[in-house]
Amino acid sequence: MLENLRRKSLTKTYNDPTHQVHFEQGLARYEFNAEIGVCIQKLSKDLEIEPFKKAIDTISNDTSPWLRFNMIYCPKGTFMMGPDCQNSFGLRTFDLKTPATSKTIEKPFFLSETKITQELYSKVMKNNPSYFQASTVNSKDASLYPFSLQHPIDNVSWYDALLFCNELSKLCGLELYYNISRISTRATSNTEKRISSATVSRNENANGYRLPTEIEWEYAAKAGTNNRWSGTDDDKKVDEYAWFGNNITKASEILKLSTHPVATKKPNEWGFYDMNGNLTEWCWDKYNDNKNDKDRISRGGSYYDSYIVPLANACRYHNDPDNHSLIGFRVARSIFN
Repeated sequence: MLENLRRKSLTKTYNDPTHQVHFEQGLARYEFNAEIGVCIQKLSKDLEIEPFKKAIDTISNDTSPWLRFNMIYCPKGTFMMGPDCQNSFGLRTFDLKTPATSKTIEKPFFLSETKITQELYSKVMKNNPSYFQASTVNSKDASLYPFSLQHPIDNVSWYDALLFCNELSKLCGLELYYNISRISTRATSNTEKRISSATVSRNENANGYRLPTEIEWEYAAKAGTNNRWSGTDDDKKVDEYAWFGNNITKASEILKLSTHPVATKKPNEWGFYDMNGNLTEWCWDKYNDNKNDKDRISRGGSYYDSYIVPLANACRYHNDPDNHSLIGFRVARSIFN
């Protein structure tokens, strides 16, 4: 939530003709209407950025002058990905009898501290498709979600996530990471058109926003540990880090079986919130290399899961890219030396 971005004191201020950068206990608040990419490079160069230090990106818009969100620096490194097995739902879960696989992150990257919120998504895309919001035709009951702008955006497809990344890059003056063409659409129940298929390719040298790969996602979720869940390896403590059916049914009836505001549970070791639970998160990758298989990976489990296995860091979901149910996302950016 935005309140979590407050810090007690400023320690440094840089000025130049296009922007100011205020450093607050390792955080940078960018207040300018220019290219955000310049500031992130400045941050890493001037401060010799250490792993996990945060950089706050800022968007200028007409209705809210400064809308902020955190991007956390993830260093290059090697970790154990998995273990991997299949359960009856077609999901990969952890299985201590199945060996994990060593994976290497060859380049550092930024990843957003939280899932993209309804507030940020609606400012960038000029619409809010979420089921859980205070005032919309999709809302189940407007009075139930008074803080819905800080809930993660839901009811978004993989294509919607890519479009958001490109629009956010445009607003920030960055290069578009995705090339999206041959778009087909279909009408939804409220007559809104949604993408049903498209041709997508990547510009891997672009500095714009993108979805994380599933290797990057699990690397950030484990955060330098081999924990089965993000933030803990203790199955008795999962509800301290994740919103899911077990603890949601114990909570207020108002928010029972719904998304919750981001960053209201504990973060993991690197500062990421809600890597497990609340909403499953889209990743870039295809489920397998079969050209006829369109399914894309999503990770982390959601509020709808009634037990902890689907929340595990190693659990892989796969969905059609035009699927919208129970899935949100967070954004990444590549770092170029």
